[in-house]
Amino acid sequence: MMNKPLISKKEIILKHNIKSIWKTVVNNEDYKWRTGIKKLELLENGGWLEFYGKSGKNFTKFSLKDKKEHSVYSFKMNNKNFEGEWEGKFIEIDENNTKCIFTETIYMKNVIMNVLAKLFFNLDKIQKQYFIDLNKKLEE
Repeated sequence: MMNKPLISKKEIILKHNIKSIWKTVVNNEDYKWRTGIKKLELLENGGWLEFYGKSGKNFTKFSLKDKKEHSVYSFKMNNKNFEGEWEGKFIEIDENNTKCIFTETIYMKNVIMNVLAKLFFNLDKIQKQYFIDLNKKLEE
């Protein structure tokens, strides 16, 4: 039986053009603006590995699930502790305002990690930091 998932859903209106937001979010070659990512390695199958942590040796593997230009971007995630999915929806409000809805769903791989994750793995904080980083990058 799978543990109950950790879910974070964040909605924000960014004061930027949907095309520039989309281009930034889906461009895995330019990742240095993202807090906590030490290195990103592109895979031949269209997926990628993100390395993180103090040593930079821990990684999460990502595989593309759905990509509809300026609309939906989603992928699956898997590492030694969890598996899950992330989905970003992009809605153009007008030329300079875009509503972004990002949902992350994580399933911890064991019961102990599930308990610890509720205490120490704050998806909401991670999502908020991503939006802060994204907005900074878009302001450049």
